[in-house]
Amino acid sequence: MKAKIGIMSEELIRKRMLAMAQDLYTPEADEPSVWYTSLNAVSQVLRPENIKLLRLIDSEKPQTVTELARLTGRAKGNLSHTLKSLSDKGFIRLEKQSGNALKPVALFTDFEIISSVDIEQRIAQATAKKQVA
Repeated sequence: MKAKIGIMSEELIRKRMLAMAQDLYTPEADEPSVWYTSLNAVSQVLRPENIKLLRLIDSEKPQTVTELARLTGRAKGNLSHTLKSLSDKGFIRLEKQSGNALKPVALFTDFEIISSVDIEQRIAQATAKKQVA
């Protein structure tokens, strides 16, 4: 389960989203679905500890956050904060179980970072067409 992560300026990310909304730009199948403005921003989320946690979730398949806390030796509150952050970024899914229990499911365990001039040029061409029209 590999996530393709794109690195592009905030301005280009916005232009890309607007061009997509206006049907001026269609992402290619192999384009990243997750975008960040810098490697530093990616590294704050995909720290080695978080990658290890994602892989542990994938291999052990804990049924609850409490079970995951036991597996990791981390406090449940601290772990819940990390899981929420990873969920907000789209790297895990938290499935509701019976009662208030949540089951963490890793969506990605491997990562490919892409910074592509080709994608940037396609976005520029798509937005230029709008300005000419």
